[in-house]
Amino acid sequence: MNYMTHTIEPWMPVGATKPKDDIAKIAKKQGWMTLEIDRATQKTTANNLTAHLTPSDIVVHQFPSYLPLEFEENFQNAVQQTGAKFIILIHDFEPLRLSERQNSEREYDLLKRADGLVVHTSEMADALAIPIPTFILGLFDYLTDSKIPDRKLTQDLIFAGTLTKAIWLKNFPLPIKVFGNLPRKWSSDELAPTLKLEDVLPQDTAPSELPDGIGLVWDTDSSENTHYFTYQQLNSPHKLSLYLAAELPAILPSFSPFAPFITSHQLGTTLDDLTQLPLTFDYDRIQGKKVGQALRRGEHTTTLLQKIETFYS
Repeated sequence: MNYMTHTIEPWMPVGATKPKDDIAKIAKKQGWMTLEIDRATQKTTANNLTAHLTPSDIVVHQFPSYLPLEFEENFQNAVQQTGAKFIILIHDFEPLRLSERQNSEREYDLLKRADGLVVHTSEMADALAIPIPTFILGLFDYLTDSKIPDRKLTQDLIFAGTLTKAIWLKNFPLPIKVFGNLPRKWSSDELAPTLKLEDVLPQDTAPSELPDGIGLVWDTDSSENTHYFTYQQLNSPHKLSLYLAAELPAILPSFSPFAPFITSHQLGTTLDDLTQLPLTFDYDRIQGKKVGQALRRGEHTTTLLQKIETFYS
């Protein structure tokens, strides 16, 4: 039997759990069982999650669960003691994003002791350099049944996501619509007058509710201890999946692993620095629809799960 973990955390902000929710849904559709981890009640011991496992089983764990690291270690040990394969599917790996990360060595040890890894990109695999079977996810899927409107190409800039990684918004000189919550440490008085702050959209219908425009992908460091900017060389931004699922063109860093894909398929363009905005580019509507449909149907995750099943069968 194949299992996909799914951390239950209903108090999380709107949209924060969408990537994990979608992967769990796609896995279930493919016949995988869901192994639910309730953050509110789960203890650091993990035997309650593994008693039914057998040596022929596969457990793909969506990491991190944001439970204590002791739980992550105990869960991995408990799964592997049954003889089942334990594969870590990385959503974010904080030692790559934060300097002086306490317990980084223990987090790397978790990866090294796993039976397999799922990472965003080949660049992330190279950065981690863990010598175990490694699978590449690529773009995160973005499930939705909502109908995408017929899009009109406009130069309106859109940003959707966590504002704490987007300090640049405070002084951004161009008009932009921002869909996100104002961080606690930010004051509305600090925001550029060109910024129009909109409510966070419902995660399952956001692709259909985003207005026409161009989705911008750009993170900056919030302190000297963060590496959000350089992390863009490795990661698969969920906001990029949202824009593409919404059939909107996107602008992302030229050093992103997805820059060649975006430009070669005429789905947007890239930039080295925000001062290069505004930019003009050609957009292929047919490709936009094709890629958007694939993301809304969960095709990337489906392919990944099939590769895992084949490898460990």
